[in-house]
Amino acid sequence: MLHSRSESQTTLWALTFAKSLKPGDVVALEGDLGAGKTAICKGICKGLGFEGMVNSPSYSIVHEYPNNPPIYHLDLYRLKNTNDLYDIGIELFTFSKGITLIEWPQMAADFPLNITYHIKIKIINENERKISVGANPRGCPSFHQIFISLGTNIEPREQRLAEARFALKNEEPLNWQESKIYETEPWGEPDQAKFLNQVVGFSSKKTPQQLLELCKNIEQKLGRQKRGKWREREIDLDLLYCENEILESENLTVPHPCIAQREFVLKPLCDIAPDFIDPKSKLSIKEMLASIQPDSQARPAFCPAF
Repeated sequence: MLHSRSESQTTLWALTFAKSLKPGDVVALEGDLGAGKTAICKGICKGLGFEGMVNSPSYSIVHEYPNNPPIYHLDLYRLKNTNDLYDIGIELFTFSKGITLIEWPQMAADFPLNITYHIKIKIINENERKISVGANPRGCPSFHQIFISLGTNIEPREQRLAEARFALKNEEPLNWQESKIYETEPWGEPDQAKFLNQVVGFSSKKTPQQLLELCKNIEQKLGRQKRGKWREREIDLDLLYCENEILESENLTVPHPCIAQREFVLKPLCDIAPDFIDPKSKLSIKEMLASIQPDSQARPAFCPAF
């Protein structure tokens, strides 16, 4: 905690604080008007090696400073609604390899900011302000990179995939990705129609169980019927990965236990995340795809059905 009596002292403190930051960090600055948030931004930028002029982005919402790592400086005071955040592409900043400095984050309370540090500033009197830093504040869970596979072999197949994508993206729009659509042979039970398969990715604060519940709810809304193991599907949503989490419970295993056997999962997943590392095998998706056996899709030896 710092009791600052001058702007230069505040900037000097921020310069030292910058040494603790790493690419991908998001720093939120909150406090009273005139409490020195811009002075802190100047100090952080200088501490990160940016020697140019640091502007208060009061007229443009965002400034991007050429630096290594990149620095993004956002002032949300002029924010009119949360949709403006999407217009400026805030998800690109909060999931970038740069460092993002955000003033007035409370102006976007309903936007899931992945904040690494909270700097809170309070004016004590005319000549003194108090600055405190909270790291990874409780109640602010971090984002996870999520991958979900979609499949259907009951017409209208394209429409079913589109409806499933829409339902997922409407619930989880942040950092959204989607692969190409592939037509594949049925897996496990060959006597049925071909499938259309796709993988989508996004960032979410939901737990694996919450994501499973989301998938099951979407399946139900889109009319999935109960059938035998590996049989026809109106729509099938499988949670593949939740970042690097490893979970085994009665109703859910993460990573999905059949990924390494399923080319129809690995191929679309490789479209959007070829370098993602499987937390169990420690192999990348492209490495897993390259090593898959040609006849593995016809031999589901141990894979459970969820």
